Amino acid sequence: MLLAGCASNQGGGSAATDVELPEVRLGVLGVPDEAPLHIAEREGIFEKYGLRPRMVESKLTGDNRFDLERGNEDIHFDSWVTIFLNMRDGADWVLVGEAFQASANTAVLVTAPGSKLRTVRDLKGTRIAVNNTAGLGVLLINALLATNGLTPADVQIVETPFDQIGAAVQRGDAQSGWLIEPFLTVAALQTGAVPFVDTATGATLELPQSGYVCARSFAQRNPRTVRAFQNALVEAQVRAQDRTALEREFTDYLRNAGVTSTVASLMNVGTYPSSLRAVRPQRVADLMVSQGMLTERINVSTRILT
Repeated sequence: MLLAGCASNQGGGSAATDVELPEVRLGVLGVPDEAPLHIAEREGIFEKYGLRPRMVESKLTGDNRFDLERGNEDIHFDSWVTIFLNMRDGADWVLVGEAFQASANTAVLVTAPGSKLRTVRDLKGTRIAVNNTAGLGVLLINALLATNGLTPADVQIVETPFDQIGAAVQRGDAQSGWLIEPFLTVAALQTGAVPFVDTATGATLELPQSGYVCARSFAQRNPRTVRAFQNALVEAQVRAQDRTALEREFTDYLRNAGVTSTVASLMNVGTYPSSLRAVRPQRVADLMVSQGMLTERINVSTRILT
């Protein structure tokens, strides 16, 4: 469960020379969760383990489905919600690492300045802009509604790209919008978006947000490549505890999202777990069952590569 044996070759050694696929393709989405990958690339951590990864970026908007058997990615990053929905639909994937865990104000509903919304119950009958109508944001919003006596039927979810949510709320196209970083800070600076409520609280406090998976068949064909990725990820996740290193990466790979040094310094950042424990993503899978996003429970421990 703790990436058994994955850290046993921290010094490199033969693991750095015998991987089956040095140029592994890593699917990414352009969010802070992935900062350790960029740290690993810049600081030679991947190279230490014999990898020369190529980043393949996907869209953040919409209910994404990925073919890791025949597609253009070998190891894929995504929210646990999207990962488990792919598994629900038949994807034979295994978990190879955790990426990010929510902290205070890393996943927030925002409103426009002067909004009449005062409490969560005021959301009844309103429109909420979310990047994915079947994603992490909806899971968190539904949990928030439930703890405040509301149901999903009490609000209207409007699919809107992250980088357009601040403007949509400002125009009144939606009365609130769900944002993660860096879009949260950028929207505050550019449109005056006001934090209304933290959605990672109560039952979703410090909710595991995202992780890395690969096809089971890929792991079987390339066990040393996957192990090298896991070793590099563990080292990079630990390195990501350095805020200076994080901000350097944010201003580089997130610059197209509007991240400047000022934005990077203001961003709220969660936790980068340095181990893979079934109990954490299991929280997400079980919450999805309780909300009807999954009809059958996924036993995460059987999906972890050890």
